[in-house]
Amino acid sequence: MEKYSLQHKKAWEFDTYDFWVRTAGTPKERAKKDKENPLKMLKQYANYFEKFEGIEIANICGSCGKKAIPLALLGANVTVFDISEANKKYAIETADAAGVKIEYEVCDIMEIDMDKYAESFDVVFMEGGILHYFHDINAFMKIMNNLLKTEGKMICSDFLPFSQISYILGLQQPTMSYFATEIFEGEMAHARFYNEEIRKQIPKCQYRKYTISEIINSIIENGFSLERFDEHPSWENDKFPGEFTAIAKKR
Repeated sequence: MEKYSLQHKKAWEFDTYDFWVRTAGTPKERAKKDKENPLKMLKQYANYFEKFEGIEIANICGSCGKKAIPLALLGANVTVFDISEANKKYAIETADAAGVKIEYEVCDIMEIDMDKYAESFDVVFMEGGILHYFHDINAFMKIMNNLLKTEGKMICSDFLPFSQISYILGLQQPTMSYFATEIFEGEMAHARFYNEEIRKQIPKCQYRKYTISEIINSIIENGFSLERFDEHPSWENDKFPGEFTAIAKKR
């Protein structure tokens, strides 16, 4: 595992299980919400799935199972790939409470066991902003392509690079050139929810931001046909763009 991946693992295992309990509820409480309306829990991403029943989904950096479990409730067979044991603990307990089964592989995404998982999935799905954790987007996209069956679909939802231009989104990351390619150190996503003393203790992450053209070209150049590219409002101010969703098919 790369040094920066080990750093990310430490960050995402810092108080993580208790953080989810505080913010999303106990696994039992979260499972109840998921079961009440799994489509609603998927938010806009539900629209990008042609069906759910029986399809094989790789949920990349699936975190605490917040999308994997609703997908499983809708009939999909979901395998989460994530770097955090604490995320796995919360996700598996929530899935058990919801009465569904998910597979959960704790690993570096760049080191997924292709002897086991190559061409295993109908869909690879990621959301919530994960691309900046990976320092080589082309290598990342090749892995996504390898996971898919022929004609499989990638649903890649992530932060729009607009966040590199404006600080208004409140993402609390360093401001730099839109075209910057350097790796920079920043706080993990949940750090801002802690008081200053605890915040200082949370391990930092090593990020690489990408431009829109870098993201689109990496999809096109690594075995995909780009079929759709949508923009969505920011979580914090819906007057500004905040996320995109790219839909691509394995060629």
